[in-house]
Amino acid sequence: MLTADLVHVRRRGDRLMVVPLSQAERPRALELASAYLDLARAHVGQPRGALLDACRAIDVEPREQRLARGLLKLVLDRCEFEEDAALDPMQLRRTLFTRAASARREAEHAGFDRAAVLAALAAERGLASDDIERALFADLADAHILRRARLLSPEALLAEHHLAQHQAVLLRALGVRATIWSAAPASYRHLFHKLKFLRLLYRIERLPKNTGYLLHIDGPYSLFESVTKYGLQLALALPALMACDRFTIEAELRWGRDRRPLRYALRGPLPGQFSDGNAAPACEPLVNQPSDELPNEVVALLHDLSLLPGPWRPAPSHAILDLPGVGQCVPDVQFVHQETGQTVYLEVLGFWSRDAVWKRIELARKGLAAVVFAVSKQLRVSEEALDQGLPAALYVYARVMNAHAVLHRVEEVAARVPPREDS
Repeated sequence: MLTADLVHVRRRGDRLMVVPLSQAERPRALELASAYLDLARAHVGQPRGALLDACRAIDVEPREQRLARGLLKLVLDRCEFEEDAALDPMQLRRTLFTRAASARREAEHAGFDRAAVLAALAAERGLASDDIERALFADLADAHILRRARLLSPEALLAEHHLAQHQAVLLRALGVRATIWSAAPASYRHLFHKLKFLRLLYRIERLPKNTGYLLHIDGPYSLFESVTKYGLQLALALPALMACDRFTIEAELRWGRDRRPLRYALRGPLPGQFSDGNAAPACEPLVNQPSDELPNEVVALLHDLSLLPGPWRPAPSHAILDLPGVGQCVPDVQFVHQETGQTVYLEVLGFWSRDAVWKRIELARKGLAAVVFAVSKQLRVSEEALDQGLPAALYVYARVMNAHAVLHRVEEVAARVPPREDS
């Protein structure tokens, strides 16, 4: 992921645009990408500092600095570094420095012999002096060893760089408005579950004549806390939005040190391509992505629920609950009663925003039925906030959702749902 200082943007009035590479700049960009990728491959098994020194040795013109630093960051993001030390560096430094201080005091006139101190400690540990030298500062970042590198082709790296610039812009978003169109209805379900997996705050509106959906996604700068974490989640959603047949993304930004209000837009009339003509990284169609991609806390809850006896059978939900003229809800889990076939849904709202909870309460009050909303205690919302007589319920949990408590809420909601007229 790129940071804002590595993004090449241009302001025009109140609009912010990502500046794509020109045809004249592309050959040099490919040259830099190839150089950094080749160096990363060549330095597998070597310290991070050695790789960085080699990369700094590449001649880069002042006007190329931002591009070069951005490409290098993306290469480093694909590298896995590990501390290479069988010894505890902190303990080793403490022991060695204590002995060195003592030896220095004892050898006031004869002179301090650093090599002798190292050799003595190495002999005690059954190691060579060079091993002690390497382990001494092995916990520093530059000493970490490059173990693996998941590298791309130079062309793919440039495409990733262009996508990463747009993702970096979304890190400063106050709110995002995305209009999406897809020929396959399953694509929408997968997209919505991807947004839920990323724990984003969003609202769905169906477009006229069921031609698509309008998404209102809260941006990181709309929150008071967890701005950075939420911003990264929003940026990760961009490829999923791009996988739709057509998309239009508009965002309100707070850009620069002065947090200047700006607008940003990105349109994709062709799959896998930006509106400025730069190729984007290939995005697999959402219909081919696994349908059971769920947050860890939901996976853990499903496991615990599967161990409980009773007629209710929990499973990942693929439904979109639509309340015409009011809004939609995308639940995480569905509970189906084995004997009656009755279904109750569970949506886990997480801990980002109290506003999301109140929007769900409004949906329930206006007719959305048979849903339990799980809400983190951090949001300071009482279960009594949702009218007890409605066929919906709030479940407030502290740290981990309790399967027994969830099932109890499901049974309560099921009992409040009016029987169908044909039953």
